[in-house]
Amino acid sequence: MNAATWVLIPVKPLATAKTRLAEVLAPAERRALVLAMLDDVLDALAGVPGLAGVALVGGDAELARHLTGRQLRLLAEPDPGLNAALRAASAELATVGAGRLLILPADIPALDRAAVESLLAIDGEPAVALVAASADGGTNALLLSPPGLLDPAFGPGSCARYRQAAAALGVAPRVLDLPQVALDIDRPGDLLALESLAGAPRTRALLRRFDIRARLYRETGGPTLARQA
Repeated sequence: MNAATWVLIPVKPLATAKTRLAEVLAPAERRALVLAMLDDVLDALAGVPGLAGVALVGGDAELARHLTGRQLRLLAEPDPGLNAALRAASAELATVGAGRLLILPADIPALDRAAVESLLAIDGEPAVALVAASADGGTNALLLSPPGLLDPAFGPGSCARYRQAAAALGVAPRVLDLPQVALDIDRPGDLLALESLAGAPRTRALLRRFDIRARLYRETGGPTLARQA
């Protein structure tokens, strides 16, 4: 891992985050969940050696207060939309020496050090490594070397599009099977799916405090929900 590697994490404004969980979590609870999941992700990254830095994209004042004391770079979101913000952030990190970029979402609380190291083990330049989101074929991890190799294009089905874009450049993308990265928390059924994975201590503690399992059974029928499209 010779090139300086940065991790980039976009975080939506807390007031509008995780609205698909509204049937089981109140607005304040959803904000707390986003922060707990982000803390689990950051804790996993803190144990990974060799990272040049971790940057977050988000202009939320509550987020900035929550991150006080963390050793990371908080980037503003100058353009509306996830992909435009990531494009600007990637360019900014390149100016401070980022030679590789690992883009991760904030809502994969089961992320652990082993998964991150598996992604970072992809060496060479140019290089692309991905983990698909299990729900919609989106992308829950994208490693780019160099950072601007592919234009940010996250969203449903984006993993296949990234693979095609990499192949068009003559780069063979590596798609990793990492369940602890593939599960993102968007819908009530995802909260049940989290039970099958290890890790996510802060998120699990919060969900226990919310008695989320009882709510899921009462409001949605529990396991019958699975992962809704």
